[in-house]
Amino acid sequence: MFLYAGIFWLLAVCSTFGGNLYVPNFSFESPVTQFADPRIDSWQKAAQPASFDTNTFGSWDNLIGVFANPAATNTGSIENAQGNQLAYLFAYPQAAIFQDYNSLDGTNTVASHAFNARFQPGKTYTLTVGLTSSSQEPLLDGSTLQLSLYYRDSASNMVTVAATTVTYKTTVFTNLNHLLDFQVTVPAVHTNDPWASQSIGILIESTVAPNLISGVWDIDDVRLVENIAVPNFSFESVATQFADPRIDSWQKSPQPSTFDTNIFGAWDNLSGVFLNAPSTNADYIPNADGNQLGYLFAYPQVAIFQDYTSLDWSNTAPTHAFNARFQPDRAYTLTVGLTSSREESLMNGSTLLLSLYYRDAASNMVTVGSTVVTFQTNVFTNLNQLLDFKVQVPAVRSTDPWANQNIGIEIESIVPPNLISGVWDVDNVRLTETFAPRLGSVVKGNDQKTSLTIQSEPGVMIDIQASTDLAQPSGGWATIGTVTNTTGSATFIDSQTGLTQRFYRTRTR
Repeated sequence: MFLYAGIFWLLAVCSTFGGNLYVPNFSFESPVTQFADPRIDSWQKAAQPASFDTNTFGSWDNLIGVFANPAATNTGSIENAQGNQLAYLFAYPQAAIFQDYNSLDGTNTVASHAFNARFQPGKTYTLTVGLTSSSQEPLLDGSTLQLSLYYRDSASNMVTVAATTVTYKTTVFTNLNHLLDFQVTVPAVHTNDPWASQSIGILIESTVAPNLISGVWDIDDVRLVENIAVPNFSFESVATQFADPRIDSWQKSPQPSTFDTNIFGAWDNLSGVFLNAPSTNADYIPNADGNQLGYLFAYPQVAIFQDYTSLDWSNTAPTHAFNARFQPDRAYTLTVGLTSSREESLMNGSTLLLSLYYRDAASNMVTVGSTVVTFQTNVFTNLNQLLDFKVQVPAVRSTDPWANQNIGIEIESIVPPNLISGVWDVDNVRLTETFAPRLGSVVKGNDQKTSLTIQSEPGVMIDIQASTDLAQPSGGWATIGTVTNTTGSATFIDSQTGLTQRFYRTRTR
């Protein structure tokens, strides 16, 4: 990409990175405090209930705020905190913080509109929050906190779209110096959902029972991720009490002519869905999404896939439910959770291919990006835990053959014939679309300094590089500064003056 402004050129170098939506003051670094402060920038506090007794509990405003993480040498230090500060929230009913497009913090009388994410049709949303209990004022077992994503209706009422209740138990929070992540997930947004295209709100609220009022929640690293909706991404359908070869939304590869049903049984049975074992069972997979997973036998050409025109077991015409496209200037990441069945374990060297593809004019699958996953016991050290594997497609160019084509996802066993044995467990298929970093406007001021606008995904650290020769090899470009693009749009000032020509490019760290 080139932008011309007088004698200055801008060049954006594309790369892939995470797809977080910007949440203002997500790690509670503001306002800065040396100990604790009841003020929280960007977050609004819930109103004081009429029943709140200030004689017993003090000021309502003091029940929530930010605090400085103690030094690592201190027994109260939280080892995996993001940044230098966290938020605290007393376990009292209705004590809460929230933010949305129109919320206010303690210093504003007019909404800043800094949090401007919306529930987009065809996308899914995952809110993740790090939580623990204060080691100085620990919670009581059974204390609850609710994490919610909401929108506001026409009367400005908060309407919950999805929520998770977190219950404090010492058997779960075994180390109060370590934050645990808890999530809220909104499935695919449809155009007829009341929240479609509405501004997103985040609510963190104490829902503790009155008899358990005691202690403090420590909160940090509020993350909101937007993904492309993949139908039946966690293999919850069809519902089964044990296992079922039928898989909604996914098409199976055809049976090869060489397949011997006398030895291996029905081809259709080599892939399907199964119910996760109870948590008391040795086969239980604790980080599975939902109650079911997919299975895929390690036999050559056993595969499941889906795209705009694919069929599942119950349809004779495509539903077109998966309608994502490779958009120019976007990068794509496919993430799949994998392990081996404990009961039918894979052999070392067994391989699985994860692919993103499009269909050409003749409807042939054309691979755009792929990753080969090889089963090794020194990698899959715990078969009760899914490991994430990724396929990355760099920023799509408008001239790429796959530009604007429908995206396809394929999961295929490519095991060598001598290693036919065992079963892959598959779950939580995620597809993320991100903006490639780009240089936007360029302005040369009266002081002869140049101001550059950098656009990217929020939270990305970007090096600004410059050269007087566009054809200069990569090693000849000088890094003249670094920008952490917190909000998605940032400004960089090049203080160099007196040049007749200069080229700029970005490099993501």
